[in-house]
Amino acid sequence: KDQQEELRFIFGELIRKEPGALIIISSLENAGKISWSDVSFLKEGLLEVKRLDLAQKLTEFEVMRNLTVLLDFYARKRQGISESSSSPLDSVEKVAGYLLMITREVSQDGFDVSERVRSLLGESREDIKNLMLAFKDNCDQELSDPWSKLTLLIVVSGEIFAVALANEEHHQKQEVMKLLYTVAEDLCSRITKVLKGSWEEFCDRVTKRYHLVYNQDNAVTETEETNPIMKKQIADVVQHLKQTNFFSRKVC
Repeated sequence: KDQQEELRFIFGELIRKEPGALIIISSLENAGKISWSDVSFLKEGLLEVKRLDLAQKLTEFEVMRNLTVLLDFYARKRQGISESSSSPLDSVEKVAGYLLMITREVSQDGFDVSERVRSLLGESREDIKNLMLAFKDNCDQELSDPWSKLTLLIVVSGEIFAVALANEEHHQKQEVMKLLYTVAEDLCSRITKVLKGSWEEFCDRVTKRYHLVYNQDNAVTETEETNPIMKKQIADVVQHLKQTNFFSRKVC
């Protein structure tokens, strides 16, 4: 109650004179101070009244939102779907484009990441989580740098979602979005662990790495045991992605 009153004092006339925490949120939304793409104004207020727990919840929401949007952008770009928009999350779309360069570099060597992921997904339609677990296990073995593991897994997740988006059996939007949410939810916890929940740091790292590597030399305009065939295919995908300049090139 006291903290609600403090928020009302901080936000002043923006808040309607009605009781309840939801009134504060709806008032800020109606005033154009917050939206699904920008909750920074509310987060500042929560920090001001020392509600660090709620501010952290908003940070987690931002990461989950941005990651979901990134995977969606990645998958649609992978499918050649171009949608012009002036989204406030344009920077996320740009990072998705940077990550796509990694698989394009692999394709120059004749390795089709999408086709390999499609064959794996075909054997694991009932449990996408198991497929992601298998990729995580292999990445843990092949990569020592936590940031590289995270980035590679996001690329793999984008490929999985792109295949699902193009798959006739997943054409129902609700099912595709459930798949996207499942993958994003798992990666969100890893971002929180590796980067302490800093989405900006992730974007900065990808952007910096992209410019250092690709602009420099123009390289490219399961809960159950995974079966041996799947293990080999997963290892092939990780190995080919790992060997791209993005992950292997030493830069200052």
